Amino acid sequence: MHLLLPFDIVPVETQVPQSAFGVTPASERAVRYAFDVFGSGGDLQVTAVELSTETISLEENLGVAEIRSIADEEGVDADVSKHSVTDVGSMAALRREILDIVERGDVDTVVMGYEDGSFADAAFSGSTPERILEERAVPVVLVP
Repeated sequence: MHLLLPFDIVPVETQVPQSAFGVTPASERAVRYAFDVFGSGGDLQVTAVELSTETISLEENLGVAEIRSIADEEGVDADVSKHSVTDVGSMAALRREILDIVERGDVDTVVMGYEDGSFADAAFSGSTPERILEERAVPVVLVP
């Protein structure tokens, strides 16, 4: 099973760098849901997708480390890799990138946390979920 997990990282404190950032609550809910629903089947591959900007210097695998930590807590054996989207100024570019990853990566399911103003809200505004479902025939799960 190959899951695509787009996620947000936001500042959680005023200090910088790594200790000041964490996965948003909506993204964490999506990760936990994905592991709960899909984690017991074994052979779980996760592609984590994050927005990345050159103005903030974050450790390369900050989000991946947090997702792996959640997998360990949940007792799930998952191979987690990361894909960064660097064109943070263009939501159209982000939507295209998600569609391209789904097409290239043999993704079985897309799981995203959803709340107003979240990564999912920006990435999936408009018809992106419909396009994934219709053009790529991949289920999309939005976790509130």
